[in-house]
Amino acid sequence: MRLMKISNSKLHYFNPGHETAVCSGTAHYTPAAPVCKMMEDMELLPLWYGARGDYVWVDNAAKAACFLSSVPSALRPPVLPLSQETGRCATETKPLEVAPWGLSPQSIRFFEWLRHRGITLVIPPWKEAYTRLTARQTAAECLREVQGRLPETSSVVSPVFCSTPEEVRQFMSVYPPPCLLKMPYSCSGRGLHWIWTDRLETPTLRWMAGVLKKQGQVSIEPVLDKVCDFAMEFESDGDGQVVYRGLSIFETLPNGSFGGCLLGSEESLQNRLLNYVPETLLQNLRNAVTAVLTKTLGAVYRGCLGVDMLICRQGGAFAIHPLVELNLRYTMGLVAIQLNRRWMHPSTGGRFVVVCESSREAASASHLQMERLYPLQLENGKIKSGYFSLCPVTPETRYRAYILA
Repeated sequence: MRLMKISNSKLHYFNPGHETAVCSGTAHYTPAAPVCKMMEDMELLPLWYGARGDYVWVDNAAKAACFLSSVPSALRPPVLPLSQETGRCATETKPLEVAPWGLSPQSIRFFEWLRHRGITLVIPPWKEAYTRLTARQTAAECLREVQGRLPETSSVVSPVFCSTPEEVRQFMSVYPPPCLLKMPYSCSGRGLHWIWTDRLETPTLRWMAGVLKKQGQVSIEPVLDKVCDFAMEFESDGDGQVVYRGLSIFETLPNGSFGGCLLGSEESLQNRLLNYVPETLLQNLRNAVTAVLTKTLGAVYRGCLGVDMLICRQGGAFAIHPLVELNLRYTMGLVAIQLNRRWMHPSTGGRFVVVCESSREAASASHLQMERLYPLQLENGKIKSGYFSLCPVTPETRYRAYILA
């Protein structure tokens, strides 16, 4: 696997939900309260995917230090926390290249705020092309191009973008429900609304009205008989090269939101998919998606990206939806790939899980129970079995990220 060459160490910053920040078009965007809570609880997640010599920005340096002191020495990450107290000292000799979870005008404004406080940073400019590339319309365009290169996937219906309820009804007259509505700017199972009946009920009309007011359009597509979600992860150098980084298989909750990723070698994950589709199709899919990404964004976008896909039942056989979402950011799938390569014992599988607990009390109770039921076992400095929390769990925690091997 060929990796991009980065001259500077990175400053990672966990800012999920950046698609809505991009959609807002303003550097003064304020994330919704659940997103802010996720940022707070999981700010240390980049510890586990950053490279040696990198840093991760933390608001709570004391909590980070306490957490790292509890991590077994064999699992200590090579990434260091950086805060307002330590930031200036860390960048006295060499500037840090910023690496947010997702780039947006809001995240750039945050890094500029840090730079004004004496932290030497390399901050990329915002490109208006990123706004277009982040929208689902670009994913739909890429889907059609992939299908043109890979006719075996042409049976999947491409999303249609509608500006009025009447246009939605027209789609439903051709493709009867169940159908799935999506916001043009959303990700990871957010911004979805299912239509189960052949008429637009009042809750659906209200949901559409809100989206149309904020984003101008909704997309609609038939609901597929899904059997497996998976993704291919890539990296673009911004100079015309897009490189494949690995495969991920993930799970979604009933509402469509992300639940977790399987951990295992590339070969073991691919073998799961081979239960449904031939290896040649997966290889051709990877080549087609790489070519389309190179053409669409290879000379514009620099950074990590993921392409969500799925396998479904269709006409008594299995078919691939080759491009469900295009995520121009770090992804949980990429985190899972790095977790497996760096921290998991070669003979061990498991799951990387992100969960929002029902309450702070539930988060703490579940964490303590899993520590008791699944004691962590290491072999040769790698996780062999058990439970390992990737972020601190305190009395205030709602969002947890962990490994269960």
